[in-house]
Amino acid sequence: VTTKSGQRAVIEIVREFRYPTQFQPPQIPQTVGSNFGNSSSIFNPITGAFSNSGNSSGNFPVTPTTPTAFETRNTGVTLEVEPVVGPDGVTIDLNLIPQVVEFEGFINYGSPIQTTSTNILGQTITNVLTPNIINQPIFSTRKVTTSVSVWDGQTVVLGGLMREDVQKTEDRTPIIGDIPIVGRLFRTNSEQHIKRNLVIFVTARLVNPAGQPINTTEEEEEQDVVQPPQLPEVPMYKK
Repeated sequence: VTTKSGQRAVIEIVREFRYPTQFQPPQIPQTVGSNFGNSSSIFNPITGAFSNSGNSSGNFPVTPTTPTAFETRNTGVTLEVEPVVGPDGVTIDLNLIPQVVEFEGFINYGSPIQTTSTNILGQTITNVLTPNIINQPIFSTRKVTTSVSVWDGQTVVLGGLMREDVQKTEDRTPIIGDIPIVGRLFRTNSEQHIKRNLVIFVTARLVNPAGQPINTTEEEEEQDVVQPPQLPEVPMYKK
């Protein structure tokens, strides 16, 4: 990536993750008639449940929670860099911010909407009208902020963005491994720890508007040294 001195540049290798942030509450009638007889169900806004005065739960026209607003978050690797050229024209101050964002899963913040009814035996039955699922994502973030000064042409190595995952596996013998108590002898549980580390290499170069390097590195100077021509070997003959 190429940028001017004092201006920030961003490199992104990401995937957009869109998720709802605002929801319309479920539409629930306060009083709903049942399909049987003259029984009715009354919604209690405090408990979030219906109470049925008849002997059947009936069918209720319930509209579940509906998302109305969304947000987008990038998951992946992002590198922010801001170079500042020193007054000597050789040193470069780098402000580097690498970041890794990963999606971990969802948490349900909703609760089911239920109704209660009484059957012909006088028993109370609980029926779920809608699960009312409100899932919100969980993200993990690994971020490093650093500032370094390097010579033109030098490379900076960034690390420390480590993560350790644990994978649990269970091996069992078919049928026998499912037997209570005895089946433990035919099951094996193991854990595998997997460590990951992201390493970023950043090479800073000063270039002119044409994209050509302004200063030469030691390797380039060695390549530019002109080697003296080698004369061909003359064969020697003995008389």
